[in-house]
Amino acid sequence: MIDAAGPTHFPNYQYVIGDVDTGHAVVVDPAWDSKGIARRIRREGWSLQAVLLTHGHTDHVNGVAELVGLIPAPVYMSRDEATYYDFDVPGLVHCNDGEALAAGSIEVSVMQTPGHTVGSCCFLVGDNLFAGDTLFPEGVGFTHFEGGSTSDLYDSVRRLSQEIADTTRVYSGHRYQRGLGLTFGELRRLNIYLRLSSRKDFVEFADRRTVAKSHDRLLPQT
Repeated sequence: MIDAAGPTHFPNYQYVIGDVDTGHAVVVDPAWDSKGIARRIRREGWSLQAVLLTHGHTDHVNGVAELVGLIPAPVYMSRDEATYYDFDVPGLVHCNDGEALAAGSIEVSVMQTPGHTVGSCCFLVGDNLFAGDTLFPEGVGFTHFEGGSTSDLYDSVRRLSQEIADTTRVYSGHRYQRGLGLTFGELRRLNIYLRLSSRKDFVEFADRRTVAKSHDRLLPQT
């Protein structure tokens, strides 16, 4: 299940992944509508096994505490992310790059992809990559926030390009125009950042967006 919530001009995408054979489920980046997510899980008769957090920005995590208050489950965030931003919620479990998480019958591979934040993660579930704000259909996440690094983001995008199969479907935390669930092969064709092989070119091209201030207007004020 894919659900858009939050500001209408720049919504967040949150995901409920269910195993129809076992009824086990995980949620990625619950924000804005925890009660709606809980209702959907209960309506489907699923058992929530884990909550996966790609990073700690408020527009991705502001519903976590409420959700696990309604349906208790472990909450996974990278150790680096939680430590740097002093993030904590009930049930928090630190995870690390390369770790394999068993969320009931659902297997999750952790890929730490810093750049947008210090410890951003992507989660690979079967042939589906949940990329948070590391990689969008049309671009990459901004790096002007505290702890962001365009150079680190270059390394993360290069790693994804090398390790993720072209048939893998990519689900991001936001989108601009193109739809979600495009294959990584389609992103190679559509996303210029996947074609910038030079660190210098990547960093200069990304940092030209010091139109960052225009992006700030799209984010919720806290």
